[in-house]
Amino acid sequence: MAQIQNVLKAELDPNRPVPEITQVIQAILSLYPPIERESILEGIKDEVSIGIKQLKGVDPHGEPVRKPNCK
Repeated sequence: MAQIQNVLKAELDPNRPVPEITQVIQAILSLYPPIERESILEGIKDEVSIGIKQLKGVDPHGEPVRKPNCK
């Protein structure tokens, strides 16, 4: 039986992260029916929010994260 896969390969310029990442997201979204795209974007938004909180030193669940070399 034939095996069919969608494979998306991307080369990104790290000097332009936002437009490059945006293009990848748009390419992936185009593979899905419009009815599923909102939930995908909501999931991405949630993950980005968690990453921002972690960069600020806050656990995504609201608990402060210990800084390195702190007692």
